[in-house]
Amino acid sequence: MQTGMLLRQERIAFGLLCVVTLAILGATVVLGGIDRASLARDFNNDVPDGILARAEGVIDDLQPTRTGGHLMVRVENIRVFIPAPVAKDVELARGDRVCITGTVRTYQGEKEIVVQSREDIMVRER
Repeated sequence: MQTGMLLRQERIAFGLLCVVTLAILGATVVLGGIDRASLARDFNNDVPDGILARAEGVIDDLQPTRTGGHLMVRVENIRVFIPAPVAKDVELARGDRVCITGTVRTYQGEKEIVVQSREDIMVRER
């Protein structure tokens, strides 16, 4: 037996490993370029908690929370919660036309969208 030579099964396993690695890298590049808003459902009160949803329209109201530095926003009467780490990086104003994407949850009996990152908030026009 020669040292440094791969057996047939080892060559096959190595080849499969290379193919899987390339497939994962390709999927990462393709999926990384997809906008989360395009994957989200339009928000309505029937959307179950945990689902990715989006709200598009004009900001009706914008209020900081009493504690924590969070931001509560109403877009076309849809409640949107923007956590403090995200809120510190956004500039929003009443009347802005936006598209906001996030996860649906029920808080104090009302459905809302919870934003995960700055990239989930797109201001269309001011």
